[in-house]
Amino acid sequence: MENAISDPIHDDYQEAKFSVAIARDILQYVAAQGIDLQDIYRSTKIESAWLEDPDRQISGELLKHLWREAVIKTGDRDLGLHIGETFDLPAIGLLGYVLLNCKNYGQSLEKLSQYTRLFSQGVAIHHHILDSFVCCDCKIVGGVKNYLLDEPRHPIESTFSALLKATQKLTGKSLLIHEVWFQHIAPSDCSEHERIFQTQVKFSQSVNRMIFAADVLNWEVRSANANLLSMFESHASDMLTNLTQTPKCSHQVIKIIAQNLHGEAPPIEAIARTLMLSVRQLQRELQIENTSYQQILDDTRKEIALKHIQNKQTSIHDLAFLLGFSEPSAFYRAFKRWTGQTPRNYRSA
Repeated sequence: MENAISDPIHDDYQEAKFSVAIARDILQYVAAQGIDLQDIYRSTKIESAWLEDPDRQISGELLKHLWREAVIKTGDRDLGLHIGETFDLPAIGLLGYVLLNCKNYGQSLEKLSQYTRLFSQGVAIHHHILDSFVCCDCKIVGGVKNYLLDEPRHPIESTFSALLKATQKLTGKSLLIHEVWFQHIAPSDCSEHERIFQTQVKFSQSVNRMIFAADVLNWEVRSANANLLSMFESHASDMLTNLTQTPKCSHQVIKIIAQNLHGEAPPIEAIARTLMLSVRQLQRELQIENTSYQQILDDTRKEIALKHIQNKQTSIHDLAFLLGFSEPSAFYRAFKRWTGQTPRNYRSA
C-alpha cells in the first residue's frame, strides 16, 4: 500500500520521521484485541523485525496507513484514546527513562519538550504558565512532509490520553484537567473523550492543548534519581545531536556507490535496499536535495577518476573497471565529457 501512495502537497519537503516504538504500541494494542497482525504487516509494508530495533525511525506514511488499518481491524472509532490509556513510559525507550528519573512533574515536562524529537519529528510539545494554569501544547510541525497535518486525530488524542497515564505513573496522582482543546473537528460521539478527560473537551481549536492547575508542576516524581537522570540525559543528548547531524541522503548514496564500484555500478535498487528505502522514496529524497541517482553516480565516478588518473601504476583499463564501466570505450566517452580530453591525453598533460 505504502509504495503506491503519493502526496503531491508535501512531496517537495523533507519527511518527518517517527520512532518505531509508536508502531509497536499500536500493533501490541491491536494484537491484544485478538487480531492477527500478518494482514496488517502486509498491507502497511511494516516489517515485524523492525519492532525489535529501538533506535529505528520510520516514515509518517507508514504510520498513517498503520493507524488506518488498526481502526478498520479493531472497529474502534476512538482507537487513539484507548491506546493512550495503555501507555507505559519504558515503551518510548530512553525518553521514558529520562522522565522517570526527573525530580518533579515540571522537570518531566521540560525534558519531554527537550527530547520529543527522539520519539517524534512530527510534533513539538511545550508548556507555559498562564495565570494559575499550565497550558501544555502539542504543536504539529509544519514545513516538512508530516502525515499529522492531514490525519491528526488518533495520534494527537493518543498523545494527550498517554500524558494522563504518564502523570499517574510518574507522580502517583491523577491529573485533573481544566480543559482540553483539539484542532481537529469533533467526532460524532464524544462520550469517550468526556470519560477519559473528565472535563470539557473542545474541538476545531487553534491549538492542541491541555490546561491544568500550575501547582501540579511541583508534584514529586516517585522514581526520581538524580544520578540516573544525569546518565540517561547524557545519552539522550548524544542521540539528539546524532539525529540533527544525520548525513544527507545524497552523502549516504555517494558512500555506498564508492564502496561498490567494481566491474559494474550498483543499481539504484541495491542502494535503496541498503538504506532500507523503496526506490521511489530514495528518488524523492534525492529530488529534495536537487540531485538524482544518475547525477550522483556520474559525479562520484568523475571524482574517483580524476583522483586515480595521475597514478601511472594504474592502467586505464583497470581504472575503467574500478569505476564500474563494463567497457573501456564507455569510460573514454565519459572522461572526455568530464574533461574535454581522453584519459591518455589528460594523464600525459
